[in-house]
Amino acid sequence: MDKKKKIPKNSNEENDESKNYIKEMHELADKNELKNNIIVIGLFIVTASILIFSILMNTSFMKPKTDVVDNKVVAKNTIVKAPKPIVFQQKIYEYLGIEANKTSSLKKAVQLNDGNKTGTTVYLLSEVLRSNSIAIPADTSTVKKLATDLTALDWKKNTNFTELEKGDICFTTDVPTKPGTPSHSYVFMGWVKDGKTDYANICDGQVQKNGDILHKRNISISSEGKDKFSFFLRK
Repeated sequence: MDKKKKIPKNSNEENDESKNYIKEMHELADKNELKNNIIVIGLFIVTASILIFSILMNTSFMKPKTDVVDNKVVAKNTIVKAPKPIVFQQKIYEYLGIEANKTSSLKKAVQLNDGNKTGTTVYLLSEVLRSNSIAIPADTSTVKKLATDLTALDWKKNTNFTELEKGDICFTTDVPTKPGTPSHSYVFMGWVKDGKTDYANICDGQVQKNGDILHKRNISISSEGKDKFSFFLRK
């Protein structure tokens, strides 16, 4: 039995198959290119979105409201100032501004001076200081001892009378025969006339001479029978 002979394809059929093959390869390449483009575009969109979100989060209008509230609280707290503590000279001045306190302190000073109303200044000032929580010993009886006691409590000396404040403890010039011993002491209660340093209102124990523990005294000028200001002590 004779074998069938294979009939060769003609040239037209071969050309058609080649064209179809080439077409399929082009279509496959186009699909791969489109797929790659889609992936690249997707990655670009994701990256751009992350970058834009980060920028927006760093702007003030995108911050959480709680941060804004916290910032306002901090800003408010920085404005609030702690009240200034009441210093000793202010307490002394306010204490002597009450008539009952002046009367009580003078009475105790006379008792400490064995009932004698003369020479009670140091006893009076010491009692006023003790009444305002300043630890002056009960046996302090001289101007020099009062100055020493206050200095030991870290009170500072100042010789500039223009810096006097109400409630400062003042000392006059020394006794001529006793260098280093002031002749008198008193509490500065303010200037008689604002802007003038010649006379001030003061408190001391010279009640019999002046009629009250609060009276006027020379500061920056000389006055007959009254020594000038020398220095004051302040805590």
